[in-house]
Amino acid sequence: MEFRLMSKIVVGLDASPSSRAALAWAADYARMTGLPIQAVHAMPVPASLASVGVLGESAPEPVDSIDADYRRDIEEVFATVDPLPEWRLDFYIDDPGPAVVAASHGAALVVVGTREHRGLGRLVYGSVSRYCLGHAKVPVIAVPVQDD
Repeated sequence: MEFRLMSKIVVGLDASPSSRAALAWAADYARMTGLPIQAVHAMPVPASLASVGVLGESAPEPVDSIDADYRRDIEEVFATVDPLPEWRLDFYIDDPGPAVVAASHGAALVVVGTREHRGLGRLVYGSVSRYCLGHAKVPVIAVPVQDD
């Protein structure tokens, strides 16, 4: 039996209410356990890059070349949980589900929000939480948006 030290909490992050709920849950859990957070924001691969072989990378690397306004919007979402210095936010050009799962190697758990796409929405947008539940090798916490 192999023992691995769990090093972080990976949370999928975008600007949606469900993602904000997942980030808040992950921040509370991180503060209780002392584990750092790696927030993963992934943007789908533009069709112009798909033709040059960006699709299907096994372990995408974080990117820095993101539109400044777009980056600031996501950073503001991350800042809502008053991140500790060891927490980080990484941007990827990849489909969100695979990016979160790739980042979760060696993590204690993955935290994602849940959105109920129905019908055509599920076909068009897929489900990051469903992808992570089916592919992650670590526990996955799917956090619903709380109705007030």
